[in-house]
Amino acid sequence: MSKKLQANGLWESSRMMLPQHKERIIEHRSRDNIRTKPSLHEDEIEIMSLNLRMSLSYTIEADIEVFNEFGNRTVKGIVASVSNSGKRIKLETDTGYEFFNFDDLVSVRLNEGGDTFETDT
Repeated sequence: MSKKLQANGLWESSRMMLPQHKERIIEHRSRDNIRTKPSLHEDEIEIMSLNLRMSLSYTIEADIEVFNEFGNRTVKGIVASVSNSGKRIKLETDTGYEFFNFDDLVSVRLNEGGDTFETDT
């Protein structure tokens, strides 16, 4: 007798995957890599604000680490402006200008000569 007719063989031999199933599996696997933003201490937020103001006032290059769900991104540049509410930062990079929300920042490090002032999480 063939294996299809024994036990659960009829169902096991007729498996198929619909495109919707495949999309759902891919979506589920991509969610495994999603991270949450770390909560920052008030002192770290104050140091980041100070470093941003120093970069703006003294045109010091800063390394800004921006949160992303799949991996943080570090951008080098000089702070060109900060919005009145302090929630939006304009950074001048080698390729042009980039805008960031202050809430998305993880750390800000200043590069002044050989010394590096930094905030770590």
